[in-house]
Order: sequence, then structure tokens, then C-alpha cells
Amino acid sequence: MSAAMNICQSMHDAQLPPAVSESEEQLEWLESAAEQLVCGSDVKWKRRLGPVQKVTKAQYAEHLQLHLNQRQIDGLDDRDSFANLVLAVVVGSSAEALTHAKHLLGSNSPVTQLEAIAANFLSLHAADAVAAEREAAEDDVDADL
Repeated sequence: MSAAMNICQSMHDAQLPPAVSESEEQLEWLESAAEQLVCGSDVKWKRRLGPVQKVTKAQYAEHLQLHLNQRQIDGLDDRDSFANLVLAVVVGSSAEALTHAKHLLGSNSPVTQLEAIAANFLSLHAADAVAAEREAAEDDVDADL
């Protein structure tokens, strides 16, 4: 009987996708969660026996503001880009606003830079969130049985 079970288990295991390393899973979660934050959505996860955890778009905005303020303190905003960004948004053009946003962020790829800042902000939560995803997947498998 146990030989038959072993054969069945081996056949089942062969159908599973290859294992993904924990660091790869965390990187994938960080990329997805950072994109969510940049697009204005909160990021939530829940461990099996714990409360819902989340990083809100407001928390990210505060973190981003601190990051941009630090760039000013460090002398990296030599064009008064904060003021010019506000002016460009209110009475100027979107192209001019984008130019000032790029300068403030220190990157010609502002979306990529915003996502990198968000990923850095979220990095402390990656292991916990990936564990929560694994638990949810286990619970889904258990529910199917």
C-alpha cells in the first residue's frame, strides 16, 4: 500500500511547477507591491493567525516626500523643481511638469524610480507577505480537498 502511495505522490510532485527560491518570491512580491503603491493602491497581506497588514498609499506618499526632501537637503534640487513642478501642474504643461519630476527624482525614468523607492520602502515586509501568500495557497489547496 505504501508503495502505491509513493508512486502517486511522485506523480503528483512531478506535475508541480519547479520550486521558486524565497528571494525570487520576495523580489516578485516587491515588484508587484511597488507597482500597486505607485498606481495609488494600498498593499495588503494577512498571515494565517494574524491581523491584516498593510502599507497605504498615504504612507508611501509620506516616504516619497521625505525622500524628495532629503534630495533637496543634499543639494540635488538646484532648479527649484518643487516650486516649478507645482507651477507647471497648475498653469504650465504636463511636459514641463514631467521634466521637473524627473529632476526631483534624479532619473530619466520616473516611474521606474518611483517603483524602486516603493520597493525599498516595502522591503521590510517582503518575507512576511510572501509567507502570507504561501499560507493562502496552502489554505486553497486544503479547501479543494
